[in-house]
Amino acid sequence: MSGSAVPIREDGHGPESEPGPRDVLTSLPSPAPGTVRRTVSLEVTPGPTWDRGLVVAATARDLLVGPDGIGRVLDARELTVTLDATSQITGVSGDLPTPVMDGLAGMSAAGGFRARLATLVEAGLQPYSLESALLDDLPTVRLISGYAVMMEMAGEFPHSAGPSPMVGVCAGWAPGASADRRVRSGIPLLTPLPPAPALASMTTEAGEFHAEPAARAGSMRRRRILDVVRHGDALAIFQYFRDSHLDPALREGALHEYVVRATASAVDGLPLTAIDVEPRVLPFPECPLASRHVPDLLGTSLHEITGTVRARLPGTRGCTHLNDVLRFLRYVPALSSLASAG
Repeated sequence: MSGSAVPIREDGHGPESEPGPRDVLTSLPSPAPGTVRRTVSLEVTPGPTWDRGLVVAATARDLLVGPDGIGRVLDARELTVTLDATSQITGVSGDLPTPVMDGLAGMSAAGGFRARLATLVEAGLQPYSLESALLDDLPTVRLISGYAVMMEMAGEFPHSAGPSPMVGVCAGWAPGASADRRVRSGIPLLTPLPPAPALASMTTEAGEFHAEPAARAGSMRRRRILDVVRHGDALAIFQYFRDSHLDPALREGALHEYVVRATASAVDGLPLTAIDVEPRVLPFPECPLASRHVPDLLGTSLHEITGTVRARLPGTRGCTHLNDVLRFLRYVPALSSLASAG
């Protein structure tokens, strides 16, 4: 079907341009006593334009909540990474050992980056550290910058009909799904983003998420929260994930948002015993279909979750961003140890 053959409704959307879920979360649970909370925030800005590179300002913190409900900071990190138009790392500054920064210089943040990142352990990059968590996100924040271009250049972005380069990557890009049909029909890929509340307004106490840089127009933001608390021989796990865009008026719109609640045994290798995924905001109506395959992870040791997600939720069985959320559970063992030590 050609682009000219697609009927357009009064609201400007064609029949293939219905959005995915838009149930934006408005409040976050307070961490219970005994919880270790890991928070991660990455601000992605053009350097100086989206097609010429990126600047990623990343911050992260581990917080232990005491029996009195008061949080104590266990560790905090800040990094700034610059990428050129080919996704090559051109600069790194912040809380990293010099040998690690030297190893990152010139490295590509595209395909195979995480495997290359693992080789820096001998240089002093601890695999379950805050800095590892920040660096691990570079490949996907590089990808979401493409959405910023679409949103900021909606009137100029080309919508000519043609083949879909992303087909088969995930559930939202399954062959024949909405995203595929939109590209082939030559209609805009994204609908307007639903408004997202400021993260500070979603928490009951100011210290429940670490301080972030002031919002900047035209930036992308990624936030993560991972809570781990032990109850007897079980670990209760809560995870929150949001990708968002700030428009010229500093209005924040949610692009991807997930909530995960899970439990794992605190003994015998930390196997995952229960998991529930809430797809809150996603760009395409087929994106939530990936969550139906998440029970395939039950019984997996959280020490091995990265490989299991890759093996059991490949391609259209998974979602690029949900898989990233699930891979983040690999930090649960380390956070559990911090809670025991605290």
